[in-house]
Amino acid sequence: MSSKKENKGEDNKPKQQRIKNLVQAEAFFGPQYNTTEELPDPDPSLRILATGVVEVIAGTRQVDQLARLLSDDVYQRLSRRAIEARNLRIATGQKTRYQNFSIRNILNSSPRDGVIESVVLLNAQRRTRAVTIRLEGINNRWRATSVSVL
Repeated sequence: MSSKKENKGEDNKPKQQRIKNLVQAEAFFGPQYNTTEELPDPDPSLRILATGVVEVIAGTRQVDQLARLLSDDVYQRLSRRAIEARNLRIATGQKTRYQNFSIRNILNSSPRDGVIESVVLLNAQRRTRAVTIRLEGINNRWRATSVSVL
């Protein structure tokens, strides 16, 4: 009687998988998407992102402080937007103003498992801003794959 051992070596340890081509490498090392159940509550990330993105554009926060919460594409777009805003402030002679924000409301919807789309309303001294954020569960944490400030 012979027993068949799948993916096990002679000493009953798991056999190491060899990556032989780029397609296998992307599936093995690329982004791993998570379900909503596997991820923490998204509200703290939404609060940090909403205020952080407005502060980056205003010039009072560095975009690097939000890097762990942003996808690469969003990080690059936000960096460019911050540079444009800084150049505009310099051209018009405006100074960077620090503002205190309070969260007025967070509205969430989930178009599919592992994705949260939100609108976060921020109250500032002079105006209310709406920040739209799409979070996706990637590599066991929430990452913003789309952000807009209205």
